[in-house]
Amino acid sequence: MKGIRFLCAGLVLSIATSLVGCDTSDSDHKTRKMWYRAIHKTDTAVFKVNVTDGQFKGLYEINYGGEYRDSGEVSGYVKGDTLLGNYLYQRVGIPQLHRIPIALLKRGDKLIMGVGSMEIYLERTYFKPRVPIDYQNVKFIFEKL
Repeated sequence: MKGIRFLCAGLVLSIATSLVGCDTSDSDHKTRKMWYRAIHKTDTAVFKVNVTDGQFKGLYEINYGGEYRDSGEVSGYVKGDTLLGNYLYQRVGIPQLHRIPIALLKRGDKLIMGVGSMEIYLERTYFKPRVPIDYQNVKFIFEKL
């Protein structure tokens, strides 16, 4: 029964995220909708995000070979060709929420998910400020859909 509730909650979140649009009455605020997918061995990740005025918000889901799935919201800001923000997620079927930093580098029609050294400060996880984020040895390279 709990699994069905979480599945329904994930579906509602997915539908709500896909219905988010932009206010076309104000031409200064343009929203770009971006949908990406990445595959690494048996793992698949989907990244659906809207970008408006240098900020992004959307949905990120990782399916780990059909064994379990992490699903949640991403949000942050765009700095040049990089999306920097947070991923607030839960493992489907487990109510505990987790928050981790994310960094994606845009290269053409691809997004490269960076890997960085993390630290916890005041119960929040951050990338260590003096350690560069690695965009070479990564797990996910997202292709635009």
